[in-house]
Amino acid sequence: MKKDVNWFVQEGLLAKTPFVRKLAPRFIEKAKNNLITLSILFDLHNDKGARESLDVPEDYDSSEWVVVCAYYAMYMAASATLATISYKSKNHTATVLALETFFVKKQLLEEDYLDMIEKAQLEKEYVDDLNLARDRREIAQYSVTKETTRRIAEEIKEDAYKFVERMEKLVADLERHDYER
Repeated sequence: MKKDVNWFVQEGLLAKTPFVRKLAPRFIEKAKNNLITLSILFDLHNDKGARESLDVPEDYDSSEWVVVCAYYAMYMAASATLATISYKSKNHTATVLALETFFVKKQLLEEDYLDMIEKAQLEKEYVDDLNLARDRREIAQYSVTKETTRRIAEEIKEDAYKFVERMEKLVADLERHDYER
């Protein structure tokens, strides 16, 4: 059985919460802060001067945190969008489904953006799994996970910026037209 928005509402994972509307700008601010952190960590990888000035060990790899920051930037931006129509989500699946139900189906948001946030969640989970496996010594060579994580970080960085920018535009449009679901 495919779960719908009503199921998540009944389970308390998605709720109509009028006061959350005023938090939309704060969610956008948090998304942008995550993008800044993402960029700093991403650039740290290739900036030898910054690494030295911060006394960062040569073998330190920030890629996994780039992925985490990208995902949270997208999630905060999605939260801002839902807050604009007075919804608060406590679950990734509920958030994506709510974006689809309230915005994609009503042609206020392109479906590509759902794909971006779903991919970000999957990549974050994959990186978490790689780290867990590395910690358990199930992966023989750490360099494999470093290379894989770096590739993921490079791919997700661009998506995160596009996603946050699009959600910010959608929030502004919704506020301008005082949109209610």
